[in-house]
Amino acid sequence: MVQEVLGELQATKGVLASALVAEDGFVIESLRADQAPDVDFLGGAASTAMASARALSQELGRGEVEEVMVEYPQGPVLLVPLEEGYLLVVLMDSMQSLGRVRFQLKKSIPRLKEALS
Repeated sequence: MVQEVLGELQATKGVLASALVAEDGFVIESLRADQAPDVDFLGGAASTAMASARALSQELGRGEVEEVMVEYPQGPVLLVPLEEGYLLVVLMDSMQSLGRVRFQLKKSIPRLKEALS
């Protein structure tokens, strides 16, 4: 089911790649467009970035992290915590895709959480 949900997310206009990453940085499943970078190497960096965001949130007393977005000239990267120990990473082609991708995530995230529990 994880592969199916990632496939639906991948079909969203603007998504270059998506990956389900374990907290230890291991990429469990991933899909990418032909022109997208290989996402299998980014698991460790993504899990480290999420740990930093959680530490910042704890320091500021802001509650649980719902999403981390990092903007780059070639498009943003979203990090979305799922069930305990899992993270969804989404690479996009541009900021113009953000609304469309977030709309799809509202449908995809509950299904991914269900598949992981």
